[in-house]
Amino acid sequence: MNGKHPGKILFFLLLALCLYAARACADEAENLTSECVFELSANRAQVNSITDGDYRTYWSSDKQWEPYVKIRSETPVRGLYLCFRTMPDSYRILDGEGSLLAEGDTRFHHVFYPLDGATDIEIRVPKGEKKATLGFNEIFVFGAGEIPGWIQRWEEPYEKADILFFSTHPDDELLFMGGAIATGSLADHRNIQVVYFTSSNTTRRSEALNGLWTLGLRHYPEFGPFSDQYPPSGLMKDAYNAAKGKKDGVWSWMTGIIRKYRPEVVVTHAEKGEYGHPQHRMVADSAKACFERAADADVYPESACAFGAWQVKKLYLHLYGDEAEQTRFDFTVPREEFGGLTANELAQKAYEQHVTQAGKGNTFNGKLVPFSVEEYGVKRYPANRFGLYASTVGPDILHDDFMENIPADGEP
Repeated sequence: MNGKHPGKILFFLLLALCLYAARACADEAENLTSECVFELSANRAQVNSITDGDYRTYWSSDKQWEPYVKIRSETPVRGLYLCFRTMPDSYRILDGEGSLLAEGDTRFHHVFYPLDGATDIEIRVPKGEKKATLGFNEIFVFGAGEIPGWIQRWEEPYEKADILFFSTHPDDELLFMGGAIATGSLADHRNIQVVYFTSSNTTRRSEALNGLWTLGLRHYPEFGPFSDQYPPSGLMKDAYNAAKGKKDGVWSWMTGIIRKYRPEVVVTHAEKGEYGHPQHRMVADSAKACFERAADADVYPESACAFGAWQVKKLYLHLYGDEAEQTRFDFTVPREEFGGLTANELAQKAYEQHVTQAGKGNTFNGKLVPFSVEEYGVKRYPANRFGLYASTVGPDILHDDFMENIPADGEP
């Protein structure tokens, strides 16, 4: 241009700089974890267990005063993602000089903290009245840029649910209810709350969170206080007897959960426990028993006092009743809300987060059939069919929506 149009030159230079800056801002944040130096307050040989990206390994401190993890990075840290194994009553994120960067969030076992460029970071449990334990399955450290989508930034559980899904173990919700959960949340935009009877163990709790996040949920699930057991007898009564508090303890807990989340609809396992698992059968049996109990303030009055009595309007059991009367869904159609996947494919993608279950399954005719959505949620126990066990709003007519006969405001 031979200097004749300096304004245009400046304009294009500024435009190029803006485009470059926009691309830089859109770049995914660098994972700095492998470049950082970690110092642990105890059991220091386990340090690789929280930086290897494998949720099956972990580090845990002994019970001690002020357990900690220190992190040093040459690159300024813009994000810290903590995946807890053992959650203390409280903890803090500090810089190298002991100044507070963030108060620890004890609501979620996977939690992300945006940071402002500190290079020395400390996760420390403050000294209290007793010794504490601190433990992680994984810790991830990030530099500047866009935080990856797999990093979980959970919201509180719903105060008021439209549909409450009771799952016995982490992964059951994906095998037998995954398509329905994803459709209700992402496509129908309803308040979907997932509750697990048991977390099984801390690794499977992390897998449950990874699976639900992949499925598209953003409101934190609730994990029950019960252990994962399969009574040798295979009988439901022995599953009850093995549970904390036995049958009364299970029913009291489930009644309290219903009152806490006040769902319009409850959805849970098949009466026969899909492939016969006694704990699956127990959860279905408990849902049937608690449908009316939750509405009676004189039954389990402690939770009625805390949350109020609540009448669920509809209870669905997986595969319940005559097939012609079941509510059915088509989970084989690709949907934009699922990134072009079908509901079944999205549920399988989420199920793949349950890495400890790889190769596990149930035996049929002497042959082990590994768990997968295709095998268990499509072929053997179709996860698109649910029967209406109880209703205060009349029978279903269309059989295509859990919320049929329930207006948007939840009133009958």
